[in-house]
Amino acid sequence: MSVSRVTRKGQITIPKDVRDALGINRSDYVVVVVDGDKAILSPIHEGKLSDLKGRLPATKPYPGVDEIRREVGRRIGRQKK
Repeated sequence: MSVSRVTRKGQITIPKDVRDALGINRSDYVVVVVDGDKAILSPIHEGKLSDLKGRLPATKPYPGVDEIRREVGRRIGRQKK
């Protein structure tokens, strides 16, 4: 287990053993997800956007492409009025 202190600016340093274990290097990006009273940190390694599929927990079931298109159409329609 590693411990980090939060700075005045709300920043933390990811401990070296954690960076090494997760393969996090200088200038890499990480995703931070809040799950209840926990924060889950996951590195984003260079690759395709599709590589991120399934990395974050789903909060709702996927409604499908057709339903998403209908909802976008409804919202765009509302904005034009």
